[in-house]
Amino acid sequence: MITSFLVPEWLVKPMTSLLGWLLETTGNYGVAIILLTLVVRIVILPLTIYQMKSMKRMQEVQPLMKAIQEKYKDNPEKMNQEMMALYQKEKVNPFSGCLPLLVQLPILYALFAVFQAFDPVAHGYTYQFLWADLSQRDIPLAILTVVSMILQQYLTGMATDPNQRMMTWIMPIMFGWIAFTMPTSSIVLYWVVSTFFGLIQQAIYPGFPRLKGGLGSKGEA
Repeated sequence: MITSFLVPEWLVKPMTSLLGWLLETTGNYGVAIILLTLVVRIVILPLTIYQMKSMKRMQEVQPLMKAIQEKYKDNPEKMNQEMMALYQKEKVNPFSGCLPLLVQLPILYALFAVFQAFDPVAHGYTYQFLWADLSQRDIPLAILTVVSMILQQYLTGMATDPNQRMMTWIMPIMFGWIAFTMPTSSIVLYWVVSTFFGLIQQAIYPGFPRLKGGLGSKGEA
């Protein structure tokens, strides 16, 4: 059970009310979840932009980081010193991209609590959305979770290090398994829509190497 510390009530109540209003307005639980997802993504848009800027800056200094790693591969202490000097010189922080994710965690916990407690049947509607019964596990949505995360990794830029490249495949599969084992697929629908919305944001954000000059381009930002 998620504790009240992780699920702030001041987030759960307005989200529940908004989901109920969207359900009454649209008449479909799945559509209501999609619209709620878009509202959340718009609210956290400043954090998303900050995260994308941080990712872009890290991509820009990646060649310099690789050069340092190659030059000092036999001297880890010197490598760390040069890396820190590079971060200070280029004014980048390798952990700055994680901060927006940490800030979003209470929102994700709150949404999980909302979807666990919310019952569209009590409002006179069903859990049915397209092919899926959102009160049950759904294999296609779990597969879409994997696909969306792989696309996200592609747009961000696949890692060149073999170990990191392996993680880009392991992570989507792991999240796909988590999505499949969820007791209901309501939160999975939120995650899939949120990820695809993020893909659109990345696609239109200027400077991502994969997109400059067309999808798949590797030109410099």
